[in-house]
Amino acid sequence: MTSYSENGNGIGYNYLSIRGFDQRRISISVNGIPQNDPEDHNIYWLDMPDLLESTELVQVQRGAGAGAIGFPSIGGSINIITSPFSDKPNFEFGASVGSYNTRKYSAKFSSGLIDNKYSIYAKLSKTLSDGYRDNSWVDFNSYHISAARYDKNITTQINLFGGPVSDGLAFYGLPKAFIKDKDLRKTNFVLPREVEEFSQPHYEILNEIKLSNDLKINNAVFLVIGKGYFDYDGSWSIYYDDYFRLKENGFDSTHVPTNSLIRAEVSNVQYGVIPKLTWEHANGTLISGFEYRNHRSKHWGNIRFAENIPNDVPQNYQYYYYEGGKNIVNFFVNENYNLTENLNLLGEVQLSYHEYKLFNEKYLGNDFSIDGLYLNPRIGANYKFDNSINSYVSFAKVTREPRLKNYYDAAESSGGATPQFESNLNGVYDFNNPLVKPETMYDVEVGARYASDRFNFNLNLFYMLFNDEIVSQGQLDRFGQPITGNVDKSIHTGIEIESNVKITNNIEFIFNSGFSKNYISNGSTFINSTDVEGNEIVREIDLTNNSIAGFPSLTVNAIVRGSYHNFDYQITGKYVGEFYSDNFDNELNSLLVNNPDFVSYGDNKIDAYFVANIFTSYNFELNPFFNSLKLFIQVNNIFNNLYATYATGADFFPVPKEIF
Repeated sequence: MTSYSENGNGIGYNYLSIRGFDQRRISISVNGIPQNDPEDHNIYWLDMPDLLESTELVQVQRGAGAGAIGFPSIGGSINIITSPFSDKPNFEFGASVGSYNTRKYSAKFSSGLIDNKYSIYAKLSKTLSDGYRDNSWVDFNSYHISAARYDKNITTQINLFGGPVSDGLAFYGLPKAFIKDKDLRKTNFVLPREVEEFSQPHYEILNEIKLSNDLKINNAVFLVIGKGYFDYDGSWSIYYDDYFRLKENGFDSTHVPTNSLIRAEVSNVQYGVIPKLTWEHANGTLISGFEYRNHRSKHWGNIRFAENIPNDVPQNYQYYYYEGGKNIVNFFVNENYNLTENLNLLGEVQLSYHEYKLFNEKYLGNDFSIDGLYLNPRIGANYKFDNSINSYVSFAKVTREPRLKNYYDAAESSGGATPQFESNLNGVYDFNNPLVKPETMYDVEVGARYASDRFNFNLNLFYMLFNDEIVSQGQLDRFGQPITGNVDKSIHTGIEIESNVKITNNIEFIFNSGFSKNYISNGSTFINSTDVEGNEIVREIDLTNNSIAGFPSLTVNAIVRGSYHNFDYQITGKYVGEFYSDNFDNELNSLLVNNPDFVSYGDNKIDAYFVANIFTSYNFELNPFFNSLKLFIQVNNIFNNLYATYATGADFFPVPKEIF
């Protein structure tokens, strides 16, 4: 576990050190409360705007395991702790400006300790920007209110945070040829009228009860309510047979809507409880707990605007509607046991029950429930040679279920999407036999650490074997989300190096690097093609030994930070090696020779890139008005490199040349 303080000026560790897994594989929590969307596993950071301004600590754990917070991770876990209370009253105001007409304004208040028992914190902020790419503006509003009560053996904290957000959509990538052109890379194929608005308030009650010097109970009760919409262009709908289901619902069949704008709306409610018991016993620490989460959602789409629409179509007409649900129940036990003075053993097991539901679907009436019971164990040993050197070994098994969309993309049912289940001879779906499977990973790690007052070094080797890994297939859906599916067997193996050197009391150098091989050991895909006689056939493409999309084999991060009197600075550099946007590796061009139409692009390589950033600040007093003032300058991508951070298939995503 790596922990570090967060001062609101940027995170000290780069998340690329978490093995390059996409965010669906990384478990994100705030105050120990899960934040990955239960239906698609994504993290929507924009729905928690300006969260880091209210963050006291960020905990990062790489690798596999359920962790003591009770839910499984494959690529690693990040826990953000928001306890920004102060023992003295203070008020802060911040204002910053940057490139692309970016502006941010914030105000924070801390009451200090009241009657030696209470403390209150509040923050409001607003972020505005025109965005780097065309029409990719943002208007983010953020609030965070916390109150705490401290009794002798009980601490209770109440948190409310979130904020309504609006932005211009930019979810499509660009052709690779645009990335190196300083003007074309700002292109946005999404139209100006394609926007979104969303608000997702979080309500939390956190409680710690100290039963004795050795025993305590932590409870977390939470409620998350999300509601919003996004408008997107539907002009392509004229190429589908009655995409809006107007004919089948009795509307004028001679009218085919053109120039349409679709509004997709969603409403979510999630609540749950996570109690946890911690026992500090003679030879270690035992943590056990329980997690219950209930998630319900409503999804619907209607015609926001269209030309040539039948006159009798009502304003609230919905051409798709369905409800989703997920029930999550986890039990977990974690024992950290000191067998001898030098040998520490770790044992952990999680029993996890997940149940998906899709119901109340209009028009097609698909209704199904899928559940799974997963056992996720982890064991490890750590041997301490002396006060400076230790080594460790661990094994973990983690199973994780697919996204709801993998089973059925009900929002696209009118475009031909069907439930991904086996069907009987009469064409009826067998909802007990899904075509997509949960992925299971077996992870072995071996490492060693050296630590002294001025120098720390960590070396880690890992081998991760997957059955039915859910990987990107090199395509985006209509909303810019990667289309994913199973691959039979795959392997992720590599070496990671971390070091920290205090050059002087005021200068520190941090370095981490990872070299890995991420490949399909057994798997294939199927494409539509033609034979020599021009007949349409389905070809099987063998993917065995191909690199997995989205995984660079080499990442290097370096940070130099220091201070001199009231002046602080931080210089960061990051190098990411080349990787692929699909699973065809370097065989894409040879595949196109025999199958010229199976993809629309001929370059699937994301080029290696290097980027450097700098942050400086100066603190001073301005009495009698301000006890402390901070002026800061932040420049990202100081060498103005033109590169893409990632790509899916033909869609390459650029980053800004610079942001102040």
